[in-house]
Amino acid sequence: MINRYTYEDPIFKASTKNQNLRIESSNKILNIFRLISGTINCTDTYENKVYKFRENYSNFPFTTNEKINQSVVLNNFPDEVKLKDLNEYFKRSRFNSKFYGSIEPEIIKCLIAVKKNNHLEAFFYLYGILEGISYSIPLIYVSKNNNYDKTYKQLQSFFNNEQDGELAFFKRFITETFKKEDFFKSTIDIDFNTIDRTELREAYYKIYLDKVSNKPMNGKDLKGQTLNQEIKLSFIGFYDFIIIIRNRFFHLTKGTWQNNLSSTEILFPDYFFKPIVSHGLNWVSLIIFEIIKVDFEKGKN
Repeated sequence: MINRYTYEDPIFKASTKNQNLRIESSNKILNIFRLISGTINCTDTYENKVYKFRENYSNFPFTTNEKINQSVVLNNFPDEVKLKDLNEYFKRSRFNSKFYGSIEPEIIKCLIAVKKNNHLEAFFYLYGILEGISYSIPLIYVSKNNNYDKTYKQLQSFFNNEQDGELAFFKRFITETFKKEDFFKSTIDIDFNTIDRTELREAYYKIYLDKVSNKPMNGKDLKGQTLNQEIKLSFIGFYDFIIIIRNRFFHLTKGTWQNNLSSTEILFPDYFFKPIVSHGLNWVSLIIFEIIKVDFEKGKN
């Protein structure tokens, strides 16, 4: 990565134990983990500005780390996992560094854009992350199997249709792999009260609801709503919604059922995207964190 961004570790200092958890260890997987868990400081050397990332997107729903210490990095790992175990894991966990290195700057830029309230820009990077993980994450996950026949059958089940692209492949992977997890069974609650300009809330609520209720979603993943305030989507339905919003906003083709969004409908795009960007970061972070946990468990065997 071009050295526009540098890290500073607010938890693990040069004199502390568990140096493989220290961000200066140049481990791409560790960098991603610390970014999504909200336990890292990042400097934009071009703007000479320090950003303290404290939103823990590896929690569901995401939380803010009011205080950070070494125990924070253990959140969401099984209770029996200790710092020394994670230290050993990150010491040896250098695989797929090219993949993790490719999404690292996208995550940084997305997090910074959120900090700056540039939510359209944040959504752009969020979608880039989603596309970046859509094919690689399933392959990384199934590669952990020791049974190659099982690996082949798993991959085969994800390819339901030869015409499907990476995003459809990824959706089937998420559904089949995580359908028993609590987060998968939960809803993503989109809160329109986060839009600072109150006069925009009703209009943007109606646009969101229209996209959820009509083709291609047809309301099947709508799990609840409060007029002009909140829309609840299933976990996997939120994934579909992100794709639809991206396609309808960035594609300008008219005359089809797709009913694309125009710039006149969304005069304030930063406000329009604000209710979903942090949820989107939470969504992708949960999946990445699950892969890290699988890798950790496999490494103990």
